[in-house]
Formats: sequence, structure tokens, C-alpha cells
Amino acid sequence: MKLALLMAFSSLFAVTHIVPSHGSVRSGLVEKMGELGFRAVYSLVSIVTLGGAIWIFAANRGLGPLLWQSPGWLYPLIYILVLLAFLLLALMLANPSPAGMMPAAMEPRGVLRITRHPMNMGVASFSLAHLIANGALGDVFFFGSLFVVGFAGAYHMDQRKAREKGEAFSTFQEQTSVLPFAAIIRGKTKLELKEFSLLLVTIAVATFVVFIFIHQRLFGAAPY
Repeated sequence: MKLALLMAFSSLFAVTHIVPSHGSVRSGLVEKMGELGFRAVYSLVSIVTLGGAIWIFAANRGLGPLLWQSPGWLYPLIYILVLLAFLLLALMLANPSPAGMMPAAMEPRGVLRITRHPMNMGVASFSLAHLIANGALGDVFFFGSLFVVGFAGAYHMDQRKAREKGEAFSTFQEQTSVLPFAAIIRGKTKLELKEFSLLLVTIAVATFVVFIFIHQRLFGAAPY
């Protein structure tokens, strides 16, 4: 029963987060409910579905059959993905993205040179790391839903912002990327470390280290 509920809440969170925000579906709902009404209902549904998934998962980790067990040599990759998540989520405070919900300059600066969706990619990176490390069916549904929302949500947001902001956003898209470091690898932009907040980088790294040491105490599982 608990496994079924976790799978249901996780699936509903992903579906109700992605589908209503998709193009014509969102436009139709906004037309009927108004922008504020849509956002209120959308947020409420997200809180209920994600909250339900977290509530069940927090007390019932490792539910269901074990689909895979990660070998030890994969853990450096897991640590890198989690550290990247902490860095992206911290650094976005200094450089809000015009691809997000808050107004921001159409300028590839700071963390936006790495990805124009630091919040989404932070969530995706964190959940991917935990997907690799946790192969039980319930864990896969829980972290998988977070990954889908983070990863697919970035592309949905791109489509909406392109319609709303037109050429200015299209230019910003050409200079940046959704996937972390992709624009830098393709030569669309450069990694300018001087644009990063040393304070935020320090906080992110320190938080990552602290969580490594207290992970087992907080979550009942050693991160290695």
C-alpha cells in the first residue's frame, strides 16, 4: 500500500507539474482561471502531490524490489552531481535567470554561463545522483519524478519564455544552454570565475561537506 501511494504521488507530481504548463494546455487554463488563479491551483496541486510523496518517502525508504545496486566506483560521480546541485542552487541567488519566474537581465553572466536554468538543473542533478545511488522501486519513482520535473520543466519554460519575450530571449538562448556546461563546451560562452560569488561558492561547498558527514544521521543511509 505504501509503495503504491508513493508511486502514485510521485507520478502525479510529475504529470501535474509538466502537463498543465505545456503550451496550449497552459494557455487554455489561464484563459479560464486567470493568471493568478492558474498559479494558485498549480502551486497547490504541486504542494499536495510532492508533499504526499515526501511524507511517505521520508518514513519508507527502500520500498519495493531492488532494481539495481550501484557499484562503489560510481560514487565519485554521485558526489560530483550533488556538489554541482548545491553550487547551482546557491549561485542562482546572485544571478537570477530570465528563463525563471523572476524578472532578470538577458545576460549570460555568472552561473547562467553554466546553465540558464540553475534551479531546474540543480534539482535534476541532485535527483539524478540519488537515482544512481538508490535502486529500490519506490526510491526510483520518488527521485525519478524530481528529475523529470527538473529536466523537462526547463525545456517547457524555454518554450513559454520564447513566446512571451521573443527575440531577446532567443538571443539569450543562443548564448546559453539548458545542460550544464554545454554552451561553454560549444564555445557559445566562457566560464568567467570572477563573476561567481566567493561567499556563495563557499556556502555551497561547506553545506555539501556537512551533509556528507550528517547524511546517515539525518536520512538513515550512509552516502558511500
